[in-house]
Amino acid sequence: MKIVIVGCGVIGVTTAYCLKRRGHEVTVIDRESGPGRETSFANGGLLTPSMPDPWNAPGSWRVLLGSLGRSDAALQLRLRTLPALVGWGIQFLRHSRPAVFERSRVHNLRLALYSLNAMDALRQQTDIEYGRSALGTLRVFRDQAALDRTAMAAGGLGCEGLGFRKLTVPQMVDLEPALAPIAHQLTGAIHYEMDEAGDAHQFCRALADQAQRLGVEFRFHTEVRALQAHAGRVQALLTDGASFVADRYIVAAGSYSTPLLRRVGVHVPVCPAKGYSVTFEGLQYRQTLSIPVIDDDLHAAVIPLGGAIRVAGTAEFAGYDRTLNPDRARNLVALLQRILPQATFDLDAGKPWCGLRPMSVDGVPVIGATPLSNLAVNTGHGPLGWTSAAGSAQLLTDLISGDPPSIDPAPFALTRFL
Repeated sequence: MKIVIVGCGVIGVTTAYCLKRRGHEVTVIDRESGPGRETSFANGGLLTPSMPDPWNAPGSWRVLLGSLGRSDAALQLRLRTLPALVGWGIQFLRHSRPAVFERSRVHNLRLALYSLNAMDALRQQTDIEYGRSALGTLRVFRDQAALDRTAMAAGGLGCEGLGFRKLTVPQMVDLEPALAPIAHQLTGAIHYEMDEAGDAHQFCRALADQAQRLGVEFRFHTEVRALQAHAGRVQALLTDGASFVADRYIVAAGSYSTPLLRRVGVHVPVCPAKGYSVTFEGLQYRQTLSIPVIDDDLHAAVIPLGGAIRVAGTAEFAGYDRTLNPDRARNLVALLQRILPQATFDLDAGKPWCGLRPMSVDGVPVIGATPLSNLAVNTGHGPLGWTSAAGSAQLLTDLISGDPPSIDPAPFALTRFL
């Protein structure tokens, strides 16, 4: 089958690789100069089944309203985006009901665990390098009640396969000695042993190279203008200088999937949420940080990545504005200094970045068919795109190839919103 994929981030490139291995003829189209140049470029680097919770937890509307006008809020809503967010926002809040939220987090966890297994298989097939760390993540707490609540919630997912260890402060420091300087500020930690870390951009480049060797065609510097549809099918995909005709089309363009699909009458309830990171390279202090650390109170993650250290966190609902707000980057560096106070980080030496996470209204990705018979979608992963990429690609490949999926596709189908 001849297949055209729009988007070459971590979702698009894994989908292309899986489809090619299944015997399909695959072309990937992306406007950037290479794979993983947008949202996958400098994300948090974490594969975290431990964090399956959608962002629309019960009561999240209070957090969003409280963020208005605050540049230091972890989750921020920009006033100018309110008109565009009205329809999506109503659905976002409707899906924050406790029963819906609990169901969504279970779906995310199942996909994340399935995806970790798919990543294991992919590594065995390709032997690619992307700075993988398999030490888990360490989530630290400054409030005992928050630690107890989080441990209880994690325990509730134990039957789904989520493993963890609740640590005292001495146990935490024994696992990660770099936290000793702030041990007196902390009440304990949770070690999620199955979590992983790695450089998503490096992964995209390495896997794209493998896919190209298998015969996948990549068209970079190519802007997709429209999908041409007629009689319930896509007839062609139009770019700046050419048209592509295929048996199947897949839109895996992150947040930009929504406007592209809307033009052919396919409504996917996904909107962008801007995330930030700052990366410091060549730091000697990094050598003493062995495990990614997530500070529950500060809403920040510090991740050792090869010869670099990255701090990531915060999110803005600011529409499709990709302008990097220097205040948000400075906030991240300030949070980093609170987690690693004995290290000196100069903002001028860091590499700030922002990217648009594609957020679905229920916090669960949208994977599978659309009302157009030969058009599929793979988007809406929010902060879990890197975590769930391999599993999402495997699921979509099974669906397109007519093979029985190893995971129930219904929770991820677009039809759940109809």
